[in-house]
Amino acid sequence: MLTQLNLERLKNCDLNLLLALAVLLNEAHVSNAAKQLGLSQSAMSQMLKRLRLMFNDPLLLKSNNGMTLTNKAQAIALELTPLLDKTARILEAEHFSPKTAQGRIRFIMSDVTAQLIITPLIELMSEKAPGIELEYISQNANGFQLLRRGQVDAVIGFYDNVPSPIVSEPIGIAPWQMVTHKVTNKQNLHAHKDAIKLLRYQFQEHNQLQSIEALKHLDILDAAYALTTNSLSTLLYALQTNNTVTLLPHFAMEILPEHETKGFEWLGSPINLELKICWDRHQRAPELQQWFRSQLVTLFHKHFPLAQAL
Repeated sequence: MLTQLNLERLKNCDLNLLLALAVLLNEAHVSNAAKQLGLSQSAMSQMLKRLRLMFNDPLLLKSNNGMTLTNKAQAIALELTPLLDKTARILEAEHFSPKTAQGRIRFIMSDVTAQLIITPLIELMSEKAPGIELEYISQNANGFQLLRRGQVDAVIGFYDNVPSPIVSEPIGIAPWQMVTHKVTNKQNLHAHKDAIKLLRYQFQEHNQLQSIEALKHLDILDAAYALTTNSLSTLLYALQTNNTVTLLPHFAMEILPEHETKGFEWLGSPINLELKICWDRHQRAPELQQWFRSQLVTLFHKHFPLAQAL
């Protein structure tokens, strides 16, 4: 129930500032927040000053990595974001329409996955949701943290476990296999196991179980890692070093030039990994996000050689 005291507080508050605050806390960047709201940077800075006076707190503090939220700002964000989401749903038309939807969808996936899906995804969004801007972020170890903070909307990758409260849905199964470069790896890998160096594609940060299983196939569980990278091109250059091996998806062959793959020598047996799409259950614009996920899953099944998830 709306009490008289709360009513007076709301009457004395510029509620438009709460929208600006939500965007500022989400972006943690004045210029980015201004762009999201269609305001000038100076206007956004003035709003931040008013918000700091309203809450008697600096809210955003400068740091080496940009700006960070104060403890009070973090507490406000936890309450404010779902409140504004509910308000938007009240104001939204009865039936969601992607044709009239506005905003930006941020998603994380590996570069090899993105290269295969990005063209049909842009074409689909241009046709069905022209008011939506896509922002692709290369896969990194902080993906789930960004998802929990509301800084990305979806993470797509091959993960053993997805931490709570993140929600995940399996998309399909894809084979991965250890590979070396037979031109530069002239020595017999099995005869010189102690000299083998592993190259880790970034996705493996959350796939230790499958990595161990792949190493078992080659009997090189004690091999040391020489490099971790989220760049497929960097990984391929590194693979030209003697006695190096890495775990790669078979579908990478669809985007790699033939002159780079003809020197590949696959080792052991393929290991089937599960591709998942992950999101936060308290995300903004749930109807739009649900629609986007369903479209993305459809595109994956159309353009990827995926087997049915178990």
